Amino acid sequence: MSTQQTIPLPPFEMRHLVGPTAPEDFDNPSGEPIYPHLPAGTYDAVFDFGCGCGRLARRLLQQKQRPHRYVGIDAHKGMIDWCIERLSPIDPSFRFFHHDVYSPGYAPGNSYQLAAPFPVGDGEFSLLIAHSVFTHLARQQTEYYLHELARVLRPDGIALTTWFFFDNDSFRFLPEGPYCLFLSEADFSAAVIYDRRWFLETARRRGLAVRMTFPPRSPGHQWVVWLERRRPGTEDRFPLGQEGAEWLCGATEKPIAKPGTREPLSPATGRHQALPVRHEPPPLFPLLAELAATKAELAATKAELAATKAGPGACERGSWAWRVGRRMVGYRADDRPRCGV
Repeated sequence: MSTQQTIPLPPFEMRHLVGPTAPEDFDNPSGEPIYPHLPAGTYDAVFDFGCGCGRLARRLLQQKQRPHRYVGIDAHKGMIDWCIERLSPIDPSFRFFHHDVYSPGYAPGNSYQLAAPFPVGDGEFSLLIAHSVFTHLARQQTEYYLHELARVLRPDGIALTTWFFFDNDSFRFLPEGPYCLFLSEADFSAAVIYDRRWFLETARRRGLAVRMTFPPRSPGHQWVVWLERRRPGTEDRFPLGQEGAEWLCGATEKPIAKPGTREPLSPATGRHQALPVRHEPPPLFPLLAELAATKAELAATKAELAATKAGPGACERGSWAWRVGRRMVGYRADDRPRCGV
């Protein structure tokens, strides 16, 4: 029986949201490791940050050496529900959780919070995958989730992450930033591009080191960065300055590269000092904070209106529900609240 028959394929609408839509992008008919350059033991326990509709989970289920444990989280509740219903029954060790954080384009119905802890313990995972996740997160979110990434990795664990990079040095008129650029004014999560030096310094402060860096297949596209927990004497294999600059987004000190063969890049040098880091979910942007307050007020008003149906005495004089009720049913001469309308 074919893989397509034994493991359900997500519907096209979901595949379209996560990027690749071709069935072969969700398939692993050979059963070989989906990342052939990783050590075999890396697949023991996998955390998939931004698992979508199970593109990687489905391929891991077909892998000859399945993970003993897999946890996938995503902000899109519909996709998580699909994975729970269709993929978890195939292997109960594959578990999926809705990550209830706000994204204006991807998950506008979620709670108005920008980050939340991963639903797992410290040091539990040999491999963390964050494919096309940090390319959609704002700066404070990225700082928070890099800390979470370091928290859940085993001492010898590896994190596979992808990024858009630019050089802040190209913006000579802005010496103190920006450190991230946004593609869309209407939706900050559409695409986010990070300054290379800021990324490296932030990863170091979160206790992470760069194990390997691969530039994109085409200039300006996503870089692949392998992260690991920092150890004394660790060298970051991450390019700065002119090295690798031809693969960045936007203007650089070198001409833009032509698509071709990519090679791992050499270590970054330089001393750094670890600084204390506050590890708390970032506060809401002012507009989101206002929306969250309005949503809470509406919920309270709905509760009060529902209480008016419970009978006389259920609503308090002067409350929102009492005032709305007066307008709906008319003013009485004795000015008493009319409950139960």
